[in-house]
Amino acid sequence: MLEVFRGCIRGCRFCQAGMIYRPYREKSPEVLDENARIAIDHTGYSEISLTSLSISDYTRLRELIDKMLPWTNAKNVNLSLPSMRIDNFYEELLEKVSSVRKSGLTFAPEAGTQRLRDVINKNITEEEIITACEKAFDGGRSSLKLYFMNGLPTETDEDIKGIAALSQNIVDTYYSKKRNGGGRGVNVTVSVSCFVPKPFTPFQWEAQDSIEELERKQQLLKGEIKTKKISYKYHDARVSRIEAVFARGDRRLGRALLEAYNRNMMLDGWDEYFSYDGWLDVFDSCGIDPAFYANREFALDEILPWDFIDIGVTKKFMKLEYERSRRAETTPDCRTKCSGCGASTLCNGKCVCDGGKENG
Repeated sequence: MLEVFRGCIRGCRFCQAGMIYRPYREKSPEVLDENARIAIDHTGYSEISLTSLSISDYTRLRELIDKMLPWTNAKNVNLSLPSMRIDNFYEELLEKVSSVRKSGLTFAPEAGTQRLRDVINKNITEEEIITACEKAFDGGRSSLKLYFMNGLPTETDEDIKGIAALSQNIVDTYYSKKRNGGGRGVNVTVSVSCFVPKPFTPFQWEAQDSIEELERKQQLLKGEIKTKKISYKYHDARVSRIEAVFARGDRRLGRALLEAYNRNMMLDGWDEYFSYDGWLDVFDSCGIDPAFYANREFALDEILPWDFIDIGVTKKFMKLEYERSRRAETTPDCRTKCSGCGASTLCNGKCVCDGGKENG
């Protein structure tokens, strides 16, 4: 795992990492190439994954790949590019990184309709999604993974059905002309997680859907998928509910954590150890109502448990973004236009997104 840069220029309204890791900071291709060589020499791994919140936003990506490919090819080391952003998907780049081994590609449209993508500030269109997938198919890929969420703020059943419609459109795009993908044809994996409102995001005030509603939407989408070319996976809504409780919890949850520890409730990130009823019993024994944290819409003037922490991005900016989301208005990325989020105070008043220059 080779961290290429830290931060993000995009501002997706559900994403905590995109806010708390601001401002955007890049490493140089020279430093990254040296780090990669040392890592391979000392580990023996046969793959390097260029990691970041959105690798295709790295301003010197082509330069880095041109620097690394000669020696990675010679050592049969595969270069992997996760977190590719659809509107920055380069056919030339795809061809270059395919020189060792073709691996699957992962894209994250997050929502099935344009209205909802605007609500979450994803800033990609269906046309861009289809074009990117078509380039992947033309480059020899026949397997794609798409990440979505259900339970997003303002979501309707039409938005859920839109996930199936978009996925079917991608399948149809593959078969719109003859491909060299082998006898099995295309496979589109649709992976859908449940929205969890997170601190330090414009959606920190939003309520999470009930478990019953999340599960109803999961089954609705399942019924809308009409082809075996689309593989559908979804997260356990009960796990997401516990995540929401702790994501927006306050100091009172300390008692619940201690009680769970005393009951040996460990490793429950794994399905075989997770007990939803066990957590409900813990909350009950501590006098805690989980719905107060997970399923309640917080007031905009409410003092939040995490307000004492300064991440650089201001609460005023978060409120403005929340209000824009309710109007389905998008905010441009940091390179296109500064939106005054406040993170510039952490880098002497000048964000590095201006021109994509490095900072220190």
